[in-house]
Amino acid sequence: MFGLGKAASTTHPRALRQETGEGLGADRIKAMPSVVPGMLAGTKVATAKGWCPVESLTEGDLVLTFDRGLQPLRRLTKVRTSAIQNVPQAEWPLFVPKDALDNAHPLMLQPTQPVMIESDAAEVLYGDPFALIDAFTLEGYRGIARLEPQGPIESIGLCFDQDEVVFVNDGALVFCGSVREMSVEDLLTGDATPGTYTKLDADEALYLVECLETADAIEDGVLHDPHGGQTYSALFA
Repeated sequence: MFGLGKAASTTHPRALRQETGEGLGADRIKAMPSVVPGMLAGTKVATAKGWCPVESLTEGDLVLTFDRGLQPLRRLTKVRTSAIQNVPQAEWPLFVPKDALDNAHPLMLQPTQPVMIESDAAEVLYGDPFALIDAFTLEGYRGIARLEPQGPIESIGLCFDQDEVVFVNDGALVFCGSVREMSVEDLLTGDATPGTYTKLDADEALYLVECLETADAIEDGVLHDPHGGQTYSALFA
């Protein structure tokens, strides 16, 4: 999907915005889906009791988090959409094939659900191998694609004492807000990453995904590595 030229470019999204006043993700930002972030019913969450459907969880359940081990679930926020006709494509959930995000089982994500990915490119670009990005910026990456809803959608937000990242579908990582910061109003306005974690903006996320696509193409032999077998990080040197 993305070419080697852009991935190797020295033009960083922040610099591009400064030069032109409009970033790589300008069109995506304008079309930002107005859907509530949260896990879709059927998503399996790692808990002290094993992998449990998110809709079966209750307050007080211990959920396995990325940074702080088992943490008690303080609140659930459920939003159900009844209308299923004429849903704009920008609001369709994303189908994530097995292993696309280290998930051992296929996964469905709301487009505005922040997810965490790990990559060398993220560390080179943004100083941290773990990057938090909106799911919609991953469209097209490793077969991740929109899927038209065939019925009502139930979105479940999990809230903890602090912002957390939790394990879903046996390997993928998704963001959950804190009970102190996260409210229904926050969900509806898309303000879902206050506190501990910082989410990349759309420009930065799209640039990172572009680099990940190119790295995959080089690894698969689709593209030639101009750096003669050096690590992919060399592209950003």
